[in-house]
Amino acid sequence: MKTVTDFTVTDEQLVNEYINGDNNCLGKLYERYYKKVYHKCLSFTRNPDEANDIAQDILMKAFANITSFKGKSKFATWLFAITKNHCIAYSRERKNIHFENIIYNENLAEEPTDLNERELYEQRELILDCMLKDIRETERKMLILKYQQNYSIKDLQKELNISASAVKMRLQRARQKVQKLYEQTNISAVVI
Repeated sequence: MKTVTDFTVTDEQLVNEYINGDNNCLGKLYERYYKKVYHKCLSFTRNPDEANDIAQDILMKAFANITSFKGKSKFATWLFAITKNHCIAYSRERKNIHFENIIYNENLAEEPTDLNERELYEQRELILDCMLKDIRETERKMLILKYQQNYSIKDLQKELNISASAVKMRLQRARQKVQKLYEQTNISAVVI
């Protein structure tokens, strides 16, 4: 059994060596990618402890399924696709925000059942989740309180210590910002 020790060895070579029996290769891949996966998770959770746990889960999942890596793309691309999908699923479980509702109306939208429509819906959710990260913290908080936690205008008034008209105006502005960002995004360019 050959052991890979050279730091110039590619990720793909490390995967092949692992599949051929060199268990040390997973440790090398872990060293190369843990921080990158962790930082991606941190951008979703904004909580270092949660990001650490999720990064560990992702790497364990990826390494457990490493034989499914076929080399059609770079290892990093494959790993980051797993990372992104895992983070999106985690965000949905934790937040359960219906982003379409923020943009269009306050009624719960029915999720499509057709596979193509479902993929487009999921792409929109991902894009909107990213856009929420691009607006000010106070605007994001208002949208999350209103649409995730179902706060009423009165509840928001009390929470933020502002008038009802100010709440409505700020909600409208926050929705408009997200709408504008959404319209500037090319949905077909998003790959999940």
